[in-house]
Amino acid sequence: MIPVLSRSQMRAFDKCAIENCQVPGVVLMENAGRGAADVLSALIAAEPSLRRASSAQRRAVFPTRHVRAPGQPANYPLHARVLIVCGTGNNGGDGFVVARHLLARGADVGVIMTGRAEQVTGEARMNHDAFVDLGGTCIELPDDAALDPLIAELREADFVVDAIFGTGLTRPISGHLAHVIEAINESKARTVALDVPSGLDADSGSPLGTSVRADHTVTFGHLKIGLLTPDGARLAGQVHVVDLGVADARILEQVGHTAEVLDPVEVGTFFIPREANVHKHAAGNVLVIAGSSGKLGAAKLTARAAMRAGAGLVTLCTWPEAARSIETQVVEIMTARIDPHAIGPSLDASLEGRHVVAIGPGFGLDDNARKAIDHVVFGWDGLKVVDADAITSFVGRARDLASAKGSVVLTPHPGELGRLLGRSGADVEQDRFGAVREAVQLTGATVVLKGARTIIATSDGRLFVAMAGNPALATAGSGDVLSGIIAALGCTMRHDRATCAGVLVHALAADQWSKSTGSDRGLLAGEIGEMVPGIIAGLMRQAEESDA
Repeated sequence: MIPVLSRSQMRAFDKCAIENCQVPGVVLMENAGRGAADVLSALIAAEPSLRRASSAQRRAVFPTRHVRAPGQPANYPLHARVLIVCGTGNNGGDGFVVARHLLARGADVGVIMTGRAEQVTGEARMNHDAFVDLGGTCIELPDDAALDPLIAELREADFVVDAIFGTGLTRPISGHLAHVIEAINESKARTVALDVPSGLDADSGSPLGTSVRADHTVTFGHLKIGLLTPDGARLAGQVHVVDLGVADARILEQVGHTAEVLDPVEVGTFFIPREANVHKHAAGNVLVIAGSSGKLGAAKLTARAAMRAGAGLVTLCTWPEAARSIETQVVEIMTARIDPHAIGPSLDASLEGRHVVAIGPGFGLDDNARKAIDHVVFGWDGLKVVDADAITSFVGRARDLASAKGSVVLTPHPGELGRLLGRSGADVEQDRFGAVREAVQLTGATVVLKGARTIIATSDGRLFVAMAGNPALATAGSGDVLSGIIAALGCTMRHDRATCAGVLVHALAADQWSKSTGSDRGLLAGEIGEMVPGIIAGLMRQAEESDA
């Protein structure tokens, strides 16, 4: 997996590299700035039109990692006007390194500093002086200065580099600096942020008052957790990770990491090729408890997705009136009935021999539905994928889930998680990582928080993030399909692996659809399931090729 660090962990990383590994801070700054200059050089060379990319072009599935090999030819001189807006701290120092390298590569470079030179100290001051002494031009724009020079420079720029604030910012931006950021955002130049867009909270991923809206973000050493949230993804654009020039395995052992990005190669190893003599029961036996009168679509989507994800046998268990309707519409899927007058015994008969249960899509919220959900969650000793109405049934009693038998995977969207935690969905979105951690502590379950950059939080404290996926997944029934995929994979994998693999497969299906259609909308939930076998085959192939 790909490690993701918090603000404090990245600060500890730098400190460990400097104090324990004897790598001077100025060397780290040099490597960061040179790496960012390499990214900018590639962007300039690749886009002769030098115009802002569309939102579809900006979206990255996985972060790109740039390490230029020794002797790799550079496409110089660079024919572009680049404006670098530097703060007076270390992020500004990174910006001065970028400016120096781009100047050496023939770019037309200008720097505007949001303060006075005497405010710049340490390694940042060294790089400020080096740029100026090598012939670079730096315009000071302190708090009492008009923005006219900035606006004039932005008007002429092809690229603007945001080097105002890095990961250390914790206070809201206002006043002069807010106006500077507003001017950058109104510019037609393509925007490249250094480390994180200025104004983005590096931990929560929420804007601190205001934030730069970047087309690209070059982050240093490792991904930052705030880049992997819906707001972070929107404000950062395409994320590039550049190396800091240190072998960091030992450092990461000491400072740790907060989360991991799902890596397709590693997830591909979770899938084991089937033996020639496998039969349908061994392939996976899933019970889908879902659907009610007028809400049959969700149940069918979940059940069919479980089949497409490899379950050998799927039974849809629902209320009698719903079962009668479904039986005329399905072929491969079997049905079973819940007796409203004998809910427990009828469910026990259906649960016999099952590997995994998916429960909740379109199931209803009346007293009988709640009794059925409680009977399965608290009484059946197996893996339950709890979604939709089944999640909502625990509003006001989420803590009770900690006493569930077997293993539980919750798959809420932000609104459902908010109701479970007694807050709004908007509050959840303000701190997705904090909310999902709280849900795990409260319920003892593995929790999947759906949305842009879906998060998986396991019951043992690990966090995973899917950088795959796109807005095409904003379609009715998409979450029902995810529940079916996870349930099927849980028949033959540990539940944490099944959850991670299910999320990635689901997201990659949407990316494949968008690539084939060129669209970010119009995907039908049923189409996601149809692509699942091919996505799984592709992941297995990637894993095999990486071992070769």
